[in-house]
Amino acid sequence: MTKAKEATPIPNRLTIRKEKTKSKKAGLKNNKWYKLARRHLFYRQAGRWFLGFVVIPWTLSAAYYTGIASERYVSEASFMIEKSDSGAGSVEGLSLFGVTPQAGNDQRILEAFIKSPDMMYFLDEQADLRRHYTDKADPLSRLSLDASHERFLQFYRDHIRIRFNDSNGMLDLETQGFTPEFAQNLARLILERSEAFVNEISHSLAAEQLKFVQQEVGLTEQRLKEMTANLVAFQNETGLLSATEQGAALNSIMNELQAELIRSKTELQTLTSYLNENSSQVVALKQRIAALQKQLSAEKIRLTDSETTTLNDLAAQQQELQLDLDLATKAYSSALVALESARTEASRKLKQLVVVSSPHLSEEAKYPRVAYILINILLILLAIYALVRMIRATIREHRD
Repeated sequence: MTKAKEATPIPNRLTIRKEKTKSKKAGLKNNKWYKLARRHLFYRQAGRWFLGFVVIPWTLSAAYYTGIASERYVSEASFMIEKSDSGAGSVEGLSLFGVTPQAGNDQRILEAFIKSPDMMYFLDEQADLRRHYTDKADPLSRLSLDASHERFLQFYRDHIRIRFNDSNGMLDLETQGFTPEFAQNLARLILERSEAFVNEISHSLAAEQLKFVQQEVGLTEQRLKEMTANLVAFQNETGLLSATEQGAALNSIMNELQAELIRSKTELQTLTSYLNENSSQVVALKQRIAALQKQLSAEKIRLTDSETTTLNDLAAQQQELQLDLDLATKAYSSALVALESARTEASRKLKQLVVVSSPHLSEEAKYPRVAYILINILLILLAIYALVRMIRATIREHRD
């Protein structure tokens, strides 16, 4: 009886896969690089230390930065503060020879404002900044949900960069976002708020300066009105438009009376030389002389009597009032000139934000710089490994 031939089993997929795995492992074990790594990294103590301090941390870092870390897009803008100065004939900060110290101070103030909590709160209100930082990034790159105000502010400052360029007086702004649209919108909002801030400060300083000068004009105008009212009241009370002119007229009358009295006395002496004392001409002339003397005495009393308010006193009072009025008029005129000068100076010192380069929409992520970061991590890990090995060797040497 013929023996039945035994059937050969047909290999399935699992068997084929196991065979391939065994062949790969056999090939790997025969590889000289695998043997070298196994001998130096797994069996020797130094290799295990190198594996723990360098290889594993760097591999984890590489895995994170190449596969997990969120990409950060950048939008850039350049701007400056322009000062309108028609008298100088140039624009501050836009000079071929550099930037003036005052312009530099303006840019520094604006730089501090951009990094301030006020700007951060404005951006949070307009662009929902905190939500973007907490929702759009990986767990290690994002802002924690319960982050404090200080942590939020520091996170915001870490994701913007503002640099003052001493050579041309411009500010270079760089904003980072986890989406290119957010980075561009963030830069645009910063420029808008910065422009409003510059306008507010500039107009506020000009308004304060004008307010002070306008107050001085108001005070001098009020004093001018008071002095004018005092002089008019004096004229109405005395019935004299000008006591000085009235006194001058009275002096002129007294001089005429005095001259007429002298002429009459001279004529009397002439008549008495050849006429009788009782003659009609002599008597009439004597009466005329007596009348002139009486009138002259009355005018003198009116002008200089110490017991009543004389015309000289009235003239002195009116002259004092007129002097006060003249001083008030000059002060008012000077205040008006100062007000006009202050307005001109304020208009010359008004400042505005000039955008030289507008924010753009980036197409590629700029951060994180994977190659740069991984190289630095590797160097740091190697330094730590070398330091640990050195310390361990020193301790062993002292023990021996």
